[in-house]
Amino acid sequence: MVLDFKHASIPEGVRFTAQVGVPNVVQGLFRKREKVVAVAGLVQADQLAYGCTASLVKKYGPEPFWVRLVTEEALLVHHPDDIRRVLEGSPTPFASDPDAKRKGMSAFQPTALTLSRGDLWADRRSFAEAVLDTGRPIHRLGQRFAAVAVEEADAVLGLGRPVTWADVHEAFQRLTRRVVIGADAADDTALSDELGALMDAGNKMPGKPAAGYEDFHAHLQKYVDTPDPEALTGLVAAAPHTDDEETDAAGQLIHWLFAMGDTLPANLVRTLAVLAGHPLQLAEVRAELTGKRLTAAKSVAGAAYLAGCILDTMRLWPTTALFGRVTTEDVRFPQGELVPAGSQVLIHNLFNHRNRERIPYADRFAPEEWVTGGASDDWSFNFFSNGPQGCPGAGLSVFLGQAFLGRLLTQADPVVTSGPHPRPGKPLAYTLDLNALEIDLQPR
Repeated sequence: MVLDFKHASIPEGVRFTAQVGVPNVVQGLFRKREKVVAVAGLVQADQLAYGCTASLVKKYGPEPFWVRLVTEEALLVHHPDDIRRVLEGSPTPFASDPDAKRKGMSAFQPTALTLSRGDLWADRRSFAEAVLDTGRPIHRLGQRFAAVAVEEADAVLGLGRPVTWADVHEAFQRLTRRVVIGADAADDTALSDELGALMDAGNKMPGKPAAGYEDFHAHLQKYVDTPDPEALTGLVAAAPHTDDEETDAAGQLIHWLFAMGDTLPANLVRTLAVLAGHPLQLAEVRAELTGKRLTAAKSVAGAAYLAGCILDTMRLWPTTALFGRVTTEDVRFPQGELVPAGSQVLIHNLFNHRNRERIPYADRFAPEEWVTGGASDDWSFNFFSNGPQGCPGAGLSVFLGQAFLGRLLTQADPVVTSGPHPRPGKPLAYTLDLNALEIDLQPR
């Protein structure tokens, strides 16, 4: 007898597709579509997505269960033990390149680590970990990177008006070019624009490199060929790899450019907005930063509560609401249930991060849980993923966020002047639209 997980009904699959799958795609898998995101906020799409998954989990959980997504069934895993089983099993037997992801990412980073398998994945992973100093408490170039982050934060402070997502995004694009590529790329906005256009193309999931990719890759390759010793390009030559063409160093840098230049500043703007409305947590950040020199790498890395603020914002509003794996072979779960090769496995971050049945602080801002609580060990939280496929640049990203945000908060009082005002006392909304925010940084 072949054991199987429960199956949601066809009408339930239609609802899941409409309320979870479709909004995730139409808002932009790789680059958010501003107008669509605004409409999604008005209709409370994220709240509907949470409610849909919550009702299915209540009915079919606590085990994984099958639910139809468009025309095919996918296995939804939601219990931390099952999430851990899947993520620790990447890239084999749970590969990180399901069809939709491969079709989209191929437009702007066809040689990405996350699309790789087997020996090629191992080669690219060891390369990334070597350059990004994965697992080290402070990156070897941390002192330089902290100084860059402070300089770019000062530029934002110097605007002399309420700042928007566009302002912080522009500053972080410049910061990212300096950190990843080097000083010569600081003002190369064309490079970032080229990547943005390719990411827009990726939203359409073409399944092949988009028009302009070869020119963009050549543009980036020139910087790799003339590395800056004070940037990540300066560490490329010494990083382990078996074949220059297969490893494709320039191709690996693409992921760092968009994750650091787009995803990270989105999280920081939200953190700034939350802290503006949470005076107790803001005071705790300020107390922690008192006497710290934010151009000193150890001071930045030691700001654990500030890091907790960033991490909990990422929990509350994950930039990747839904992600997947695909089985490379038949997989049996502990009770004997068989998941056939080629099956899609889904992890719904938006639900898992806010699951009120498991997380006592689900809908409130709780940075302390990352400092003295158990949040760091909870497999419900996967904004950086986890396991062998976990983000190799997670530590560096948080470090840059600490330096940049720390500088803003030691120099100014954030006041939200337009857009959502996240405050304590009631459950935080499931959506925090970046494009609606304006934050006045009032000099202290």
